[in-house]
Amino acid sequence: MTNAGDLSAGDTGRNELCAALENRYNQFMARMLSSSGVMQDPAVMFPKLAELIGYLDSIDHRADLATLGRLLAKLDVSRCDIATTCIFGVKGYRRNCISKSEWYELVACCWHSGDRTPIHDHRGVSCAFKVVEGEGTEIRFAETPSGLICPTMSVKMPTGYICAADDSDIHQVANMQAAGQDLITLHIYSPPIRKMHTYEWGAASTVEAGDCYETPC
Repeated sequence: MTNAGDLSAGDTGRNELCAALENRYNQFMARMLSSSGVMQDPAVMFPKLAELIGYLDSIDHRADLATLGRLLAKLDVSRCDIATTCIFGVKGYRRNCISKSEWYELVACCWHSGDRTPIHDHRGVSCAFKVVEGEGTEIRFAETPSGLICPTMSVKMPTGYICAADDSDIHQVANMQAAGQDLITLHIYSPPIRKMHTYEWGAASTVEAGDCYETPC
């Protein structure tokens, strides 16, 4: 049994960690500002991303998915090259914006072991990403005549893997590595995502059959 003192200590630890992460993000944003208070060019701050950002800044429409895949395939980038943007969340994965415009957003996503997205699609948005460090897992789903979705396959995504999702693709991305093994991915969304459509896999037990099932942890 956990006593009130343990809960208080746990809450304090989480609050301190959240404050430390926020401080690191604020330091990153401060570095993004020049002495005159003008936002610095991300292409200058992250030279390995300069060609990619240059292309993205030039577009005035939704980017072609195949083009994004080719650009990411050419990209030679490591955690060290984008270290200031590699900020991890406390309760799930964290998205850290590197550069954006009306027509794109370039994001570093950071995942601890067990972090995952909801099941979702990208309708209306070209989405492609590259695994920068670690191994991710993509679980793909398909809709069925019943209205339910069904998992169709699971794909291991090692460092360097490129994933490009079409509008109607339904998937979930996760870090299923052992505890202590991080995952970092570099994502492009064009145009930036406002809201992703999400799906449910599984359902609560019914009244008629509820006695046969344990309550989820």
